[in-house]
Amino acid sequence: MTAVKHAEALSQIGQAEAFKQEGNNRFKEQNFRGALGSYHKVFCFVNGLQLPGERNEAAQYAEMMGRQAGASMTVPGDRVKDVKKLKQSTYLNMAACYLKLGEHRKCIDACTKALSTSKLSKAYFRRGQAHLELRSLDEAKEDFERARELEPDPAIDKELKRLKQAFSQHDAKEKKRFAKMFSKMQEEAPDADASADAS
Repeated sequence: MTAVKHAEALSQIGQAEAFKQEGNNRFKEQNFRGALGSYHKVFCFVNGLQLPGERNEAAQYAEMMGRQAGASMTVPGDRVKDVKKLKQSTYLNMAACYLKLGEHRKCIDACTKALSTSKLSKAYFRRGQAHLELRSLDEAKEDFERARELEPDPAIDKELKRLKQAFSQHDAKEKKRFAKMFSKMQEEAPDADASADAS
């Protein structure tokens, strides 16, 4: 890699890290939308960088179109782990913002992207919280259990108690719904028997 490309890649990584810090500051101020804006900018800078041994999205797209990809900037070998960690932690921070804003599906997507790099208790935990809010109870249970396996934490146990209550409420609603359905079927059954007898 030329010295210029190396310097440009380092500059882009530095800008991405600055936007992440800006997002963290906005999050602390409870400006969740502003934080998300900053976190999205992180990816404007790192998504154009190519990790050694991998093809970035632009190169894959160019190849699909039968074109030669332009020379992209490759992340210096000593910064690869940093860039991967930056992406993962930014996705996790975005997930926290989405949870705070009640955008649970986006939270799930951000956590799933964070988990594509490596397994993290915090990503499973946040994804479990989002699943719980969406009443995807089985998925929430699976995520909370994975989070607890990786890193036991009292907050996970607290969410598992909430989940248990949600399962109980769900079971009670299902029982009530089926009871109504069966009682309605029983009410209709004598009418059907009476009309059959009349013929």
